[in-house]
Amino acid sequence: MIAPLRASGLADHQLAMALPLVQITWPETDLAAWQEFVRAIRAEGGGLLALTEDGYICGVMAYRRRAGLKEPVLSVPLFTVADLANRMGVAQALVEAADMLRERLGCETIEMDFHPRQPRLAARVWGEVQA
Repeated sequence: MIAPLRASGLADHQLAMALPLVQITWPETDLAAWQEFVRAIRAEGGGLLALTEDGYICGVMAYRRRAGLKEPVLSVPLFTVADLANRMGVAQALVEAADMLRERLGCETIEMDFHPRQPRLAARVWGEVQA
């Protein structure tokens, strides 16, 4: 049986646990750089979400609310998931968490940045969002 996926805020004590997930895309990132990124996101009024399954982090998303031309935008500068079984639902669960956050923060749209090392994830997410 597959445990349910759960999205919640990424706490400070979870930063080191989330680092290997971040390093999949950004292998040069060390703990100090990751912590500095988190501090910068939080200083801008943003935050981080962790997607967990059975206590293990399988997705991380950084976000901040920013001004758009007409309505506020949920900006997502970091979005990454890892699932050894390559299930479609893991990325979808983090997309759904982003959409609920967008609604809660009163944003009209979501703007996601993907690293060039994430073409398959980007294609999967944009395919799921547009579907």
